Amino acid sequence: MTLPPGTLDYKDVTAHSSQARGASAPRPRLLTRALLALAGTVAAVPLAAAADSAPSLAGSPPWFANQVGGAQQVVAVAGDQTGHANVEVWGKYNGQWWSMTGPLSGHIGSAGVADVASEDVPATPTGVFSLPWAFGTEPAPATALPYHRTGPNDWWVADVNSPLYNQFQTCAPGSCPFNESKSERLDVPAYALAVVIGVNPQHVPGAGSAYFLHLDGDGPTAGCVAISEADLRSLITWLRPGAVMAVQGS
Repeated sequence: MTLPPGTLDYKDVTAHSSQARGASAPRPRLLTRALLALAGTVAAVPLAAAADSAPSLAGSPPWFANQVGGAQQVVAVAGDQTGHANVEVWGKYNGQWWSMTGPLSGHIGSAGVADVASEDVPATPTGVFSLPWAFGTEPAPATALPYHRTGPNDWWVADVNSPLYNQFQTCAPGSCPFNESKSERLDVPAYALAVVIGVNPQHVPGAGSAYFLHLDGDGPTAGCVAISEADLRSLITWLRPGAVMAVQGS
């Protein structure tokens, strides 16, 4: 299937809500297709050799349509209270929403979804969040998102008593100006590739830290959203600045 060309107008959407963390080893599954914005037009480009299905036009507006403002790329997550989730990638072209993937299997926090998350609760918050930049221990993939290659001195601060709470920091272990035991090292296998989820952008102490979209393993996370390695590789290639994640309970 070839989608009609159209001009994209990517816009930032303000993120709002709280917490997460989690890890695991990858399970293969492929994104079906994705679209790349080239020279202001949209073209259907296969991002995986084994496509499960082609992009499909939504028969009615998806559940998040009135929540994402001007965003034209949405990673929609519907999670249950057991930590399982369906993750579906959507693109809006010429005013119409297309499902790029159909539902993909993934995981969320082991406590399911929560309207208001807490640093101490392994739940994934509901709401709409920015996807501002990507990172990983691997070299930079082909992506339009800002990308930082992480190493042993890279952290995400989860120390609620630190003014650096819920922020990325670089410092040698043993020398950091925050409680390292309460913060996350970013040079771990689950973060070989990851995308920051813009939860708690005001850095309110205790309102959640370190929420990422990262590689999946064999079970729920501590609050992050996780999908297979193949899906995440394809997704990072497709995402553009202004993309958002929308999360709801199923």
